[in-house]
Order: sequence, then C-alpha cells, then structure tokens
Amino acid sequence: MNLYIFGINHKTSQTREREVFQFNRKEIPKTLNKIKNYEGVEAVLILNTCNRIEFYLLLADGFKPDEIVRKYYLEERNIDIEGRKHLFILRENKEATNHLFRVISGLESLVLGEYQIQGQVKEAYSLACEAKTLEKVMHKLFHAAFRCGKAVRNDTSLGEGKQSVSGVASKIIIDKIQNDDKIAIIGVNENTRIMASELKENNYKELIFVNRTLYKAEILAEEYGGKAAPLEEVSNVLSECKAVFSSTGSPDYVVTNDMLQNLLEKGKCPGLIVDMAIPRDIDTRNLPDEIEVYDLGRLNGYLERQNSERMKDIPKAEKIIQDEVRLFQTWAENSDNELLQPIAEKIELVRQSLMNEYENQFNDQTKAKIEKITRQLIHRIQPILMNALLKSKEQEIK
Repeated sequence: MNLYIFGINHKTSQTREREVFQFNRKEIPKTLNKIKNYEGVEAVLILNTCNRIEFYLLLADGFKPDEIVRKYYLEERNIDIEGRKHLFILRENKEATNHLFRVISGLESLVLGEYQIQGQVKEAYSLACEAKTLEKVMHKLFHAAFRCGKAVRNDTSLGEGKQSVSGVASKIIIDKIQNDDKIAIIGVNENTRIMASELKENNYKELIFVNRTLYKAEILAEEYGGKAAPLEEVSNVLSECKAVFSSTGSPDYVVTNDMLQNLLEKGKCPGLIVDMAIPRDIDTRNLPDEIEVYDLGRLNGYLERQNSERMKDIPKAEKIIQDEVRLFQTWAENSDNELLQPIAEKIELVRQSLMNEYENQFNDQTKAKIEKITRQLIHRIQPILMNALLKSKEQEIK
C-alpha cells in the first residue's frame, strides 16, 4: 500500500503562507480529476479547510507525492513549491492513517476537539466520491476515520461543547462588544451560522448579514434576527458597526484597505475585526493599534489557553486512535487475501478487547511487551488458519 498525505497546515505555516495554495469549493472537483489523470495516481482526495490543505494520495510504486503536488501547482498556478517544502508535511502508510484519524478527532485542530472538522472531512470524501477519484483502500480508510472520530467524541471530553474556531471567535466578540452594538457578519456558510447562533444566544440583536447573493443573507437575517445587505454596500454597513466578522470563499479581499482607510478618516471604522477566511477577506495593513484585528494566526495564543483544560483526555483519545489505526492496518494487510480478509478485523478486535480487559493490571512497559507478543502470536497463527480454511474450502468443493 502506497498511501501518502502531503500538505500544509496551521502548525507548519502562517496564514499568509497557506493562502496561495488554497482552493475554493468549486475548484476541487476539477483539481481532483486533473491529479487523478496524472501517471502513477491511483486515488486522490483533497482536504481543504481554513487551517489545512492536504492531498491524500494512493500511488503506484516509484511515484512520489511531493512531485505529484508540485506538478499540479506548477501547471495550474505557476507556483513552485520546491523552495517551500519545509512548510509541508509528508506522511506514509501507517503514519498517514494515524494523521487522518487525529485530524478527524480534532487533535490536530487549532481548537482541540473542534467538531467542524468531521463535517469538513465528510465533505472532502463526498467530493472525491462524486469525482470518482477513490478506490477500495481509500473508501475503507475514510469510513474507518469516521468511526474513529465518532468514538473519540463519544468516549472523551473532547467532544463536549461543540468546539470550533468560529465558536472561539464569537467569544472574543462577546467579550469585547456590547450586545446592543451593531455587528457585521460577512459570508453565508457554517462559520457565519455558528457565529450568528452564538451571538443570538447572548442576546445580540443588531446583526447585519452581508453577502454577494442578497437572498442568502436575508435567510440568515430572518433566522437569527437582524438585517441583510448586498456585498456592494459593505462600506456603508461597516460605517455603522463596532465589529465585523468575515468568512467567505472569495479569492480576493471583500473589504479593501482603501475602504478601511476611508472609514478611518471619517472615524467610522469598526474597532474589532475578526477575519476567519483563507485567503483573508479583509486587507488590514497599516491600521492603527486601537483597531483590534484577529485572523487565524493571532488566535493561536488565545486557543492555547482554551485547549489546556481539555488536555487531560488526550491519552484516552490517542488510545482510541491507536486501536483504530491497527484495525485499518490489519484490514489493509489482508485486503487481497480472499480467505482472511473477512475475519482479520474481527480477530484484531478480539485481541484489543482482551488487552483492554487487563490493561489496569500492568504498567506501561509490561503492556507494551504484551501488545507485541499478542500481535506476533496472531501473525504466527495466520498461516495455520489459512491452511485450515483452504482445506475446508477444498472439502466443500469435493
């Protein structure tokens, strides 16, 4: 199995460094098909969020994921990633599986336990399914990931409270802005819905929803209370507001620097700007210090304080992930074995169940030894089991 993840994320790069690699949703089907047609590519999926752009690739022998991705960006965007490879991660086979399971469980997010990532992974999988750029191993991998993410959230505190970047951004606004002040919300998507929902729950009624397509903004205004305005009126809207939250999929700034400087001269610039888009929606260059600006990069310090309280359940989550990774690896190792493939996962589940039953009776060092011994035992029994199954099948034929 030549399974790879090659990508860039918030841990390896700054917001401005990721922007050039970002996709909007409409680009992804075409990009998937383009890469799938490259020589050596057997399957491809793209996970594209505000914090990460990751290529999940199944490749034929002799092909390298960084070369595949480099070829795409050179041909389609005239960007050479060769000098920026230090910004990218590369994971292979078991490490790739482990990384995906950590991502969907919220362990790799800015907000520890972030719940939005589950939906984002599912959307990435759906887009790849629609584009028909997956095959058996990738289908199995992502269904295993969905099961893993669900288990982590059900069995640990990481799933409590529906943590998300937008939820944290709403706390910043609630902490700094009075609930009778006007707030502009630019864009219509899950991020802006979360923001609107949090503000409504805290009795904010002076919300102005701005969107390129007006009727979509009107739907949010009706649902959460407030008014709606088209994007071309954004400057007038901002002149009335104390804060602005923006999250769109626009490739260009929706609020330009000239617009903000003009508002500053009139003394009507919002005092709090929260821009959660990648690439960024608001050009905040050369603003005075009294204007507070939060983007995904600046949220890091704020989020670290939030995450510290949830750290206690990480070992439990990592144990769940470790077990799920081994289940998938067991399936992958036997996926071409007609006799063992239907029962290999069940045998591994029995082994894991037995280990869990006795885990409190051993220290970590002893558990590691027993883990190794039980796995070796199963590997040594497999040929015996294979022979027995073959003989049974031959007798059935006779």
